[in-house]
Amino acid sequence: MDLSGKKESDMNQEYEDEYEDDYEEPTNTGWLSNTPYWAISAAFHVIVLSILGTVVILEVKEEKEQRKTIVKKEIKPPKYDPTKKRDIERKPEILEKQKTDPIKMLKPDKISRTPKGTSKNNKTNKNIKNQLNDAFGMTGAGAGAYGNRFGKGSLSREGGSEATESAVLAALYWLKRHQHPDGHWSSNGFLRPDGCEQEQGDGFEGYDVGVTALAMLAFLGFGHTHESGEFPDFVIVMRKAMDWMLKQQVKNADPKLNGLYGMPQEDTDEWIYNHAIATMAMSELLLMSQDKIKLSNSVARATKWCLNSQNPGYGWKYDYQAGRNDTSVTGWMVLALKTAKVCAQSRYIKVKTKDFNPAFEGALKWFESCTARSGICGYENPGDEGSRLQASYPEPYPYSKDLSCMTAVGVLCRIFSGEKTNTEAIKAGTNVLMDEIPEWRPQEGKRKSKINLYYWYYATYAMFQIGGSKWREWNEAMIDALVKNQRVGGCEDGSWDPIGEWGIAGGRVYNTAIGAMTLEVYYRFARASN
Repeated sequence: MDLSGKKESDMNQEYEDEYEDDYEEPTNTGWLSNTPYWAISAAFHVIVLSILGTVVILEVKEEKEQRKTIVKKEIKPPKYDPTKKRDIERKPEILEKQKTDPIKMLKPDKISRTPKGTSKNNKTNKNIKNQLNDAFGMTGAGAGAYGNRFGKGSLSREGGSEATESAVLAALYWLKRHQHPDGHWSSNGFLRPDGCEQEQGDGFEGYDVGVTALAMLAFLGFGHTHESGEFPDFVIVMRKAMDWMLKQQVKNADPKLNGLYGMPQEDTDEWIYNHAIATMAMSELLLMSQDKIKLSNSVARATKWCLNSQNPGYGWKYDYQAGRNDTSVTGWMVLALKTAKVCAQSRYIKVKTKDFNPAFEGALKWFESCTARSGICGYENPGDEGSRLQASYPEPYPYSKDLSCMTAVGVLCRIFSGEKTNTEAIKAGTNVLMDEIPEWRPQEGKRKSKINLYYWYYATYAMFQIGGSKWREWNEAMIDALVKNQRVGGCEDGSWDPIGEWGIAGGRVYNTAIGAMTLEVYYRFARASN
C-alpha cells in the first residue's frame, strides 16, 4: 500500500480547491515555463541593475548641469560710478551707539567658511613667550586666524562702512587700470592708460617688486587670489601679478641670493624691503589659494632667506646678516614671517615651525632695546627720530617727526610677535600714537606736513589690536583723513596723491595700495587675545 502517494494526492486536491477562485490561467506562459530558473534570475538582476544605473547616470548628469549653472551665475562687478558712496557723511553711526567692547564681538559670521586643510585647533597666544599671534586672514574667505575666521560682518562691528568699502574698491580699480601688461606695477613710470599720459605720481626707481607686492596685498585683502574672487577682473590681475613675481625670484647657489624676489641693487641698500613685502604677499596668496603646486617652493625659499638673513638674536638691516639693525626693515620682516609661519603650520611649505621662534624672539629683543621709557621706539637707537628722506632734497622733507612711525611699527610687531597688549611698553607706545592721530594736513609755509600713510598703516593696525575707545577715536580720524582725500573722477580716480614723505618715494602706486590696505583693517587681522 502506497500511503505516501495517497496523502500527496489528497493534499494537492485540497490546495487546488482552496485557491481555484483566485487563480487565473496565463494566456501565454510557454516561454516562461520552459525557461530555466537561473536564466530568469539573471534577467531579473540585469533589469534591476539597469534601472539603478539609469538613476546614477541621471544624478551625475543633474550634478554636472547644476555645476554649469553655478558657473553661469558668476558674480559680475557692478557698474562703477566714481561719484557714489564715498561721502563720509553717509557713514552709519555704529560704534558711537554700541556699548559692548568690540573685542568681545568678534564671533564667526554664519556665512564665513573655513578653508580646506585648516585646523580647528589653532589658538592664539597659547604661550606668551614663544607663540606668534597667528590670528589673521583676509576677506572673501573671511578674516581672522586660520582657526578663528570672521567674515565681512566685522566691517560694521569694527567701524567700517559703505564709504570705506567703496574707497577700497575705487583704489583697486585704479590699481587695475595702471598694472603693466606683464603683471607688475612701477614705482617710477607706472602704466598710464590711454588718455592719461599726463597723470602725475611717479616715485623713485627700484621699488617695482615692493609696490607690486603691496598692490597684491590690497587685492588679497579684498578676497581675491589668482584663482578666485568676487570680481573676475581682479582674479586676472592677481594671476598676472603672481606670474610676474615668480619670474623675479633668484635661483642661485649663493645662500645670500637664493630665494630673493629681485636681485640686490647696487645703487641702493633698500632692496631688502622689496623682498620682505613680496614674501608677505606671496605667503598670503598661498594661504588663501592653497595652491601648493605653483607657490609652495617659491614661498619656502623666500622664507628661508628671511630667516637666515637675520642678525642672530636681533633684527634685520639692509643686507644678509648685516650686523646692524633697524626697526623699519625688522617690522616688514616680522609681518612677512608671521604669514609664512601660518603657511608652515598648515604644511603648505617645508619649513619647520620651530625655526620661526628665534626670529620672533630676536625681533622682540630688538624692539625692546630700541624703545625708550617714553614709549617711543627709535629707528636705530631708543627714542631717535627715525630715518629721513633725503634723496631729492637739500634738507630733510619738512614733515612732523612727532608722527612716530617706528613706534607704530614697534607696537604692532611686538603684539604680532606674542607680547600682550596690556604690558607697560605697549601701553606707553599706544599713548604716543594717540598723541598724533591721522590728519590730512599738507605742508603750508613753515607748518610741517602731517600726512604719512606709512605711519597710518602701521598705527591703524596697531590701534585695531588695542581696541576699545582708543581704537574708535583713531578709526574715526583715519576714515576722515583717507576717505575724504581720495581722488574722485578723472585718471586719478580712486588713488591717493603721492604726498607725504614716503609717498614721494613710492609714488602714486605705493600710496594707493597702502591706503587701501589701511581701510581693509576691519577684516584683515583678528584682534589678539590677552
